[in-house]
Amino acid sequence: MKQLFLRGSGQVEVIDAPVPALLTNAALVRNRISVISSGTERAAVTRHGGVLGLYEKATKSMDRVRDIANLVQSAGAAQALEIVRNKLHDYTPLGYSCAGEVAEVNGDCHGIRPGDRVACMGTGYASHAEYVVVPRNLLAPLPAGVSIEEAAFGALACIALQGIRRLELTPGERVGVIGLGLIGQITLRLLDAMGYEPYGTDINSERIALAAVPGASLWVSGSGQNPPAAVQSALDGVIVCANSPENDVVNAAMDMCRQRGRVVIVGDVGLGVRRSKMYRNELELRLSCSYGPGRYDTSYEEGGRDYPIGFVRWTEKRSLAYILRLLSSGRLELGSLVSARFPVAKACDAYRLVLDGGPSTFGVLLTYEETGLAKPTPIAEMQTLRRPVPARVPGDRRIRLGVIGPGGYFKGGHLPHLRSLADRFEIRGVASRSGASAGAVARSVGAGIVTSDYRALLAEPGLDAVMITTRHHSHAQIILDALSAGKHVFVEKPMTTTVEDAQRVCRLARETGLVVRVGFNRRFAPYSQALRAAIGMTGPRMASIRVNIGKMPRDWSNTAGEGGRFLGEAVHFLDFLNWLFSEEPESVSSYVAGAAEVTNSNTVVQVHYAGQSVAQLLYTSLGHPKMGKEAYEVFGNQHSARMADFRRYESFGGRKSGLLANWKLGGKGQREVLEEFAAAIQGQSYPVAGADARAGLVATWMALAARDSAATGIPQRLSQPEAAVCAES
Repeated sequence: MKQLFLRGSGQVEVIDAPVPALLTNAALVRNRISVISSGTERAAVTRHGGVLGLYEKATKSMDRVRDIANLVQSAGAAQALEIVRNKLHDYTPLGYSCAGEVAEVNGDCHGIRPGDRVACMGTGYASHAEYVVVPRNLLAPLPAGVSIEEAAFGALACIALQGIRRLELTPGERVGVIGLGLIGQITLRLLDAMGYEPYGTDINSERIALAAVPGASLWVSGSGQNPPAAVQSALDGVIVCANSPENDVVNAAMDMCRQRGRVVIVGDVGLGVRRSKMYRNELELRLSCSYGPGRYDTSYEEGGRDYPIGFVRWTEKRSLAYILRLLSSGRLELGSLVSARFPVAKACDAYRLVLDGGPSTFGVLLTYEETGLAKPTPIAEMQTLRRPVPARVPGDRRIRLGVIGPGGYFKGGHLPHLRSLADRFEIRGVASRSGASAGAVARSVGAGIVTSDYRALLAEPGLDAVMITTRHHSHAQIILDALSAGKHVFVEKPMTTTVEDAQRVCRLARETGLVVRVGFNRRFAPYSQALRAAIGMTGPRMASIRVNIGKMPRDWSNTAGEGGRFLGEAVHFLDFLNWLFSEEPESVSSYVAGAAEVTNSNTVVQVHYAGQSVAQLLYTSLGHPKMGKEAYEVFGNQHSARMADFRRYESFGGRKSGLLANWKLGGKGQREVLEEFAAAIQGQSYPVAGADARAGLVATWMALAARDSAATGIPQRLSQPEAAVCAES
């Protein structure tokens, strides 16, 4: 299928991607129309390519300039440059508002069936693509009489509607709209349809002329023309849909409000308000978040969990259904906002119009027509694409690799190193549930197989190994399937989220004799080698690791279903301790700052080893990130050493005492962990031992044992019956 992507430098490309795999409680939708957002998407597209495109994107926003400056300061100029280079190769799916017909349904979709016409919303779901998979809370059926074309505006209309709802209006109130671009035009029409008295202004007279809302008071702002007397300190509320870095817009909105009026920000404007004006009239300034309640909540958008209507009246889905009802009743009309239509194959022309078109360019649509084939291709056949690749040269001993789950970490962490190790690895296939990221990565590396079903990748006889970088809860099953298919496995941490699954992996790895490696790369870092050498390999030793991750954002990794952030990352450091002492732990005890919950990462862990060594891991989200993330201190045999963020190392005692801050020795071992994986598959030795299935099992047990210890106050011993699975050899 055809799908649109945005390159890292800001150019739009149409790529062939596999049809996405269905999620639970979701629908596979055959797209008919998708709408390009003339605000959000226009801001992402650039006129130039390469580094010039990145520069253009950065200079559009001071926040981006600061981000780049902070990156150089924290990572160094060399690493920052490498990150920029990698960004040029990145691809991001575009689109978030579309409509089409349901092709398949998996699970409960609130009564939606194949053949139904639906409106869809959501970044990463309602994309510019021939087929999209949309969870049940992000789509709604079309009432009779509503056209696919108007329904495709649904997500954009919900953004406008949420801005109105944030004003908490009562019937008959007077509401102003500043900025009559696409969202502003929809907002003005919604206000009229919902029975409010609308007022609208824009700096462009063409937009004023096209705002076809009977009874609305309209005027050109910033042209010497004074606003109508009826809006001077008289409106009940003002919705700002403009985009401007200046503070004049928000202050003009304040000037329009009556006493105790309200201003809602939908667009991107400067927020330097005049306090005196707000103070005298007790004005309120509010922000509107996208489509409304449910947005950015993965349990709602992905998990399908609804909010009780008695507590949250207007969720994303309910707002979308309301927009469709307004269209069905004829009170809302959006068809006249269509400025142009382009087939998806001509999408680059469509974005060129959005970027360079005049102020009257509003709704630019992408269309997805039937192929005209007498017998449509079955969906399952469209989930795997095969492209011609050069024949394998005799004597080529490179490992033929399949990548499963090429998300952000793979693209930023592993892909650059796989490119640099092209003499050892050949990426032959890429799989992702969405199909989108697989298609983009496969295009950039020249892979011959791209699929949304990882099992199709495992069935390829020419594949030697797979790299698994999917979400944590899925690791175990994919590992087991890969080993059963005769493939060597490299899996990102944690290997599994339960001890029982880890035991199954260990057994199957032992039975098949295949290589399993867990992505515990820190044991390979040059400074890690220095720490280990400093304190020796014998006698009682001590170690302390402090991990300061900073404030935890809403992230899929810190959910109960994924095992929580502590399990997901702390296994890195627990494995490091086992490697440092060349032992498995005897017991683990821990304490948590706050409630002992899966999503509370603030944990102190004490690890005891039979060889009389002890260690402590402090893992916290309570600190400030500018302190640095990782700090290591080790002690033993009258020597000690410390290392900060793999960039600064000091040792005390011995001939090599002193500061060692050589950027060439920096890095976290991400290249070396892949080198060792290749060596293990080919039966070659490597200076550092990789983390096998056993190491993954023990690290998972340690993280879960730490959680149990924090909850019960009892140290957890490796030899206890409940942990006996870890004692298998």
